[in-house]
Amino acid sequence: NCFGFDRSATQIFFAVPQPLSRTLLGKNLAALVFIYLEVFILTGVTALFRVNFGLAQLVETLLVIGVCSLYMLAMGNITSVQYPRALNPERVSQGGASSRFQALVFLLYPISLLPVFLAYLARYAFDSELVFYVVLALAAVIGGVVYWIAMDSAVSTAIERREKIIQALSTSDGPITAN
Repeated sequence: NCFGFDRSATQIFFAVPQPLSRTLLGKNLAALVFIYLEVFILTGVTALFRVNFGLAQLVETLLVIGVCSLYMLAMGNITSVQYPRALNPERVSQGGASSRFQALVFLLYPISLLPVFLAYLARYAFDSELVFYVVLALAAVIGGVVYWIAMDSAVSTAIERREKIIQALSTSDGPITAN
């Protein structure tokens, strides 16, 4: 939910002349920075415990995370405008998603990871690193197209539903009080 912590401050996204697509793209890039930061932290922890891994495994991990992120961010953009939910940073562990949204994510999460699974399946079936990277590259291209289409869909949906989004996100205390 890319708007959850913004809560009622989301009003600014619809009021300023900045295109909403740039706002979503900026939020997605920030999420990607944190995703890769987590990977590097895990790499450091792995190295600290002296688990053997090579540069090739690190590069593969970074590529796979990048491809998975395309699909997950695309899904996140759409669900953020379809199911906006205010989140409280003081109570992150309590969640905030509705059961309908959680069920949707439960179904879509494996589907969004399917292209990367197919790359690993191709590696196993053909016993070839080249085939793995070709299928992964194809998954990345398709992921880019999916992301682009999802971005357009999310922006048009957000514009159509802006009042409902602002209302849903303004139901709790936030940086801006909405009456």
